Amino acid sequence: MPSPIGQGRLRFPSLNRSSSRRRPYGVRLYLAFAFAAVALITAGLAYLLVSDTGERAADQELTELAVGRTVNLAGELGVRRARAAETTLAGASEEGYSAWVFDDDGKLVTDRVAEGVPLSEVRGARRAVRAALAGRQPVEDQPGAISLVAVPIFRNNTIDGALLARSERSSEVQEAIEAVRGDRLTALAIAVVVAVIISFLIASAITSRVKRLADSAARLTEGRLDEPLEGTGGRDEITDLGRSLETMREALRGTFGALRSERDRLSAIFDALDEAVMVVDPDTAEVRFSNPSAEDLIAPDGKAIEQLLPWLRRAAHRGSAEHDALLVGDRVYSLNVREVPAEGAVLAVVRDRTEELRREVAEREFVSNAAHELRNPIAGISGAIEVLRSGAKDDPEAREHFLARLSDDADRIARLTDSLLTLARMEAVGEGGSEALDVEIAIEEAAQALQPPEGLKVEIEVEGERAAQADRVLLRQVLTGLLQNAFKNTAPPGEVRVRARRADSEVLIEVADTGSGIAPEEVGRIFERFYRGSGTLEQEGFGLGLSIAKRMVDVMGGRIGVDSEEGVGSTFWVRLPAAKPAATPVA
Repeated sequence: MPSPIGQGRLRFPSLNRSSSRRRPYGVRLYLAFAFAAVALITAGLAYLLVSDTGERAADQELTELAVGRTVNLAGELGVRRARAAETTLAGASEEGYSAWVFDDDGKLVTDRVAEGVPLSEVRGARRAVRAALAGRQPVEDQPGAISLVAVPIFRNNTIDGALLARSERSSEVQEAIEAVRGDRLTALAIAVVVAVIISFLIASAITSRVKRLADSAARLTEGRLDEPLEGTGGRDEITDLGRSLETMREALRGTFGALRSERDRLSAIFDALDEAVMVVDPDTAEVRFSNPSAEDLIAPDGKAIEQLLPWLRRAAHRGSAEHDALLVGDRVYSLNVREVPAEGAVLAVVRDRTEELRREVAEREFVSNAAHELRNPIAGISGAIEVLRSGAKDDPEAREHFLARLSDDADRIARLTDSLLTLARMEAVGEGGSEALDVEIAIEEAAQALQPPEGLKVEIEVEGERAAQADRVLLRQVLTGLLQNAFKNTAPPGEVRVRARRADSEVLIEVADTGSGIAPEEVGRIFERFYRGSGTLEQEGFGLGLSIAKRMVDVMGGRIGVDSEEGVGSTFWVRLPAAKPAATPVA
């Protein structure tokens, strides 16, 4: 069943659970990966750029060396005789450097294979030779770090031939380049590892502050608003976020304090209401909120009872619904339902009108019965007066007869008036004062105040502890009334027995007779005002004695009832709170 307002702490229910749930990957790991990726990409680009630039510089330098060497070699060939070309080339031979000499007609004058490289495998050789014979100095870089150079050979200031040279990296140069490349790879790996470590440390430093703020925010969701936030030191954006959260915490603490005070006031108001107040989902009938007075209108499964559903749904569609006499079992309720759009629910205020309607009926019956009881003696008085005025006053016998009737009717009106006044006084009294008294004394006083009819025997039985918390005068009047009722409804020969004994925390007093008893259908009504049962029960009274006795017992904080079997007799019982033990005997 939904709890009344004001139970529990103010909190945000879902945020606390989600924030405490451990995630498979944290922001720290994401930041570390991001920083490492940036470092790796930067190092890779730097490696590629440096490697490519270095190799190009090395190749450019080798090309320039090849060009210079070829020019020098062509100068030597121009000084020497043409048939000494083979010897000159042999002296200039070197690994990775191949050269061929051509005459001024472009014919090869040296061996076709130079340093293991056939001339036929040299691409662009003829084109380069023709360019050299034309007086140019072509230089061509070919794939595989190969440079092709052609230089004209001058003799006597005229072009006498051409020198074609093919230069490539030597094994030593290639090994040196590979060694440098390996060193660069090692440096790249070390740089990446250092970047990852630094990235992780930076990410940890950032996320640790963010985590402290997240933990502080989690405490806010739990309603722990008195604890200052962590991570508000510094001068960066995270500090600004922390200070904003701290400002929000202070504002929330003030707001929630006001809400708690308002909630406590509302809780006290709702708990004190006699009307049932409920907030209900009209589709599922689930009760989201209720006060203690709504307990009887909520089913065990936490939903509103079936009788309310049509009115709840009508209010959800029309905006409101009312009913003044909704019957639920033996109770009557007035219903006022209003839609609450912001909640997607309806607010129902239900008031139990059962006792109110019963009081209205009882008051109408009371007035009607009182008027009826007064009408008969008043009519008798009016009739007697009319007869006396018509001449009966001159007849001594008739005059005495009607005067006796007037006296009886006036006495009946006086007794009825006294009973009504007594009942009115009892109704006006709340809960009267009481004292510890011996019920045996009250029973004996009531029995001595009445003279039982001839043929009736009165027995008094008192057992054990009999001190009760009651009012002496009221208790004596109650016992007197019960004894009169027993005398009236027990035909001689018969017996009336008064018993008193301790029953748990109460003192039980019983007045039992051997009269005609009460019909089962009348047992529940005999304490009603002006009710006189069939048979002999209170035929001569006004039907107020038992209702007055009941009210007197109520004033003393006790209970009264009857057990009866028709044709056997009745036992009226009174239960009063037992008195606390006293140091001296009670009077």
